[in-house]
Order: sequence, then C-alpha cells, then structure tokens
Amino acid sequence: MNKRALVAIGALAVGLVLTGCGSSSTSPTTTTTSPSSSTTAPTATTAPAASTTTTAAASTSAATCPTLAQAEGALGGSFSGPIQTPTPGGGIVCEYTGAAGNAGVTIFAHQSAAVFAGQVAHAPGAPAMPAITGLGDGAYGMTTAGRSIVNAYSNASRTLVAAQAQGPLPPVEALARVALTDN
Repeated sequence: MNKRALVAIGALAVGLVLTGCGSSSTSPTTTTTSPSSSTTAPTATTAPAASTTTTAAASTSAATCPTLAQAEGALGGSFSGPIQTPTPGGGIVCEYTGAAGNAGVTIFAHQSAAVFAGQVAHAPGAPAMPAITGLGDGAYGMTTAGRSIVNAYSNASRTLVAAQAQGPLPPVEALARVALTDN
C-alpha cells in the first residue's frame, strides 16, 4: 500500500472520530475498558447537556505542525516537509517524507471541552492500544506491520495528537511529544 495512503487513512480515521464525537452532544454508548483515565472522560462527555459549558467551547484555536527540524530530531532521520493538510473539525495533518517512508502527525489543538472529552474517550483506538506512560496526560501506542502509531492527549491544552511512522515506537512517541508541546 502507498505510504501516503497509509498516512491519509490514519488522518481520516482520526477525522472520523472527531466528526463522530463533535456532532453528537452526548452519546455515552461506547464501551471504555481503558485504565484509570477513562473515569474522567465519561463524566466530561455527559457534562455538555448542561448549559454551563458554553464558555469553554469558544476556546478553540488553530493547530501548528512541528517544524522539519523538530520532526527530524524526533524521528532520527532526514525528511522533507511538512505538507500541511487541514482536516474536518479544525485539525491539521502534518506529513513528512523521508527515504525510510512517510511519517505524519494529526493534531486537534485547543478543542472545546465537549469535543476533547469525546476524542479522549476514543484515543485508545479500536481495537484498544496499550497505554504508554510519560507522554502527555494519556497516551496509547502500538506497532503493527512495521508501522508505529501513537495517540496522546494533553488535558491542559485540550489537544489530541495521532502520530505514525515506519519503524519502532519510541521515535513516534517523540514526534507525538513535540506536537503536544507545540500546541
């Protein structure tokens, strides 16, 4: 499969999760079997029914891609880019092209409280990915078919990132960390 197509599919999946989470106000029908972080997300997901969350929803702003130097430092290789593509829901896909393959990170920065809670509820992916410690306020990652994927989020900035690249998990974790720090 074309590497660019893999990055696009990953971005599409994150976009679909965002679209699904943002379009329905309260839909706690998902099954969450994640560790301790899931106890906060469901209560935040049901909170938007009250009219008191309208001020938090106005705090969204544009996401920014990691610079080429940051991506190369995180991934440990030579790349070109980033190619920046907006996604539905206010996110951005940042794609970096290198000899070892493409890498990318999709960023949804400074989301409303309701949308962010829905994103976090879906961060472990389907099927659920193992939790990663030491990255943001929650992170999940896995390597499959030689490609590593990391979903991470920051509660303080209400930002969710989904990073992926060919190879082992630690460089992709580093790319996700840069994206969270910059946003």
